Amino acid sequence: MTRPVYYKATRPDGTDFYSGTVLYEPARRVRPRAPEQGERLRLCGPGVLHAATVPTETLIGGSWPCRLFTVTGRPVFTDPGHPHKVGFQELKVLEELEAWRVFGPQGQQVVSLIDRAATLTGNDIRALAAARDAAWDAARDAAWDAAWDAARYAARYAARDAAGAAAWDAAWDAAWDAAGAAAWDAAGAVVTWDLAAVTGRPYTTAQRDLLIRPWADTIGLPEGLPK
Repeated sequence: MTRPVYYKATRPDGTDFYSGTVLYEPARRVRPRAPEQGERLRLCGPGVLHAATVPTETLIGGSWPCRLFTVTGRPVFTDPGHPHKVGFQELKVLEELEAWRVFGPQGQQVVSLIDRAATLTGNDIRALAAARDAAWDAARDAAWDAAWDAARYAARYAARDAAGAAAWDAAWDAAWDAAGAAAWDAAGAVVTWDLAAVTGRPYTTAQRDLLIRPWADTIGLPEGLPK
């Protein structure tokens, strides 16, 4: 009987985010370090490996940049609080996928936005800050909340959080808070770009566009976003 396939994101060197000691590479069988005496086995802890049922939930506890693998194994732990996360005591690594898939269907555009955030100029920063300040109102707050709701509904919560954090961090060396927050909002909007019309949640294309407008008006939309 063929076991289900799961997804695992790792650090760029292939080791796990939790301990940095478990190396993932295709065709390798991996096991966690044994827990110390008295340590309780739990989903996110010593003695347990975890993987996700979808690529977009692999960065809970992780960050961009990363690598992404498909894995399989016999589940031994689940947690109702994390329905897309599964625990194992052994995993077989199957193959490596394109890392951008951790951000969902628009993953390539998310990565492009993060890379662009790392090259913001002084003029970009001032324009972003001014544009976001102008967009800061009750409607924007409602759009932000609706986007998070849609991301949770579509199992992209981790992807949206990681994309926003990566965009913020990429901009941080050059940008002040308003510009960094504009990059965060834009990355989250791209992750949920296709969800405004399909989730059935209270998240509209107008709300999505409000979140990305400061970035789109000053930097431009990432190429390749679906119409």
